Amino acid sequence: MRIRRGRLRELRIQHGMTQAQVADALDCSRSAVSTWETTGRPPRPSRLGRLADLFGVSVREIIEGGILPTLRELRVAAGMRQTDIARRLHVQASTYCDVETGRQRVPLRWVPILAAEFRVSAGFLTSLRVPRPAVKPGGPLSVEAQRQCPDFGAPGDS
Repeated sequence: MRIRRGRLRELRIQHGMTQAQVADALDCSRSAVSTWETTGRPPRPSRLGRLADLFGVSVREIIEGGILPTLRELRVAAGMRQTDIARRLHVQASTYCDVETGRQRVPLRWVPILAAEFRVSAGFLTSLRVPRPAVKPGGPLSVEAQRQCPDFGAPGDS
């Protein structure tokens, strides 16, 4: 995931803001804003949502190709394991893994919890792209599925 080349600078100028003003609004450094503008490297997901809100646009309008991160990318960016999230959702790690890998949809009751854990809005969370499942529902776990669900069957998951 990358910031669309020139889009962030364009939005900032349209809104009459300096990099320092954007940084103050997002509670980050001016150099971080400069890095996002010049390299295309995106801010962490929680700031990305706030950045879009600041300029009154959707996250898709800021991201290159309009491709949003996956649930897995949000979890990794938050520094959490599947078992950590599953514990907060009060479900088995394998259940969370099924959702993260696209074998099941995100249950609506999870949305506010995941939004809080990943520090993103509920709308941002529900607009995420869903990966294609690595295994058909009800089928045996393939090597790819085992790679996507490293916590599946790990001690302490029960």
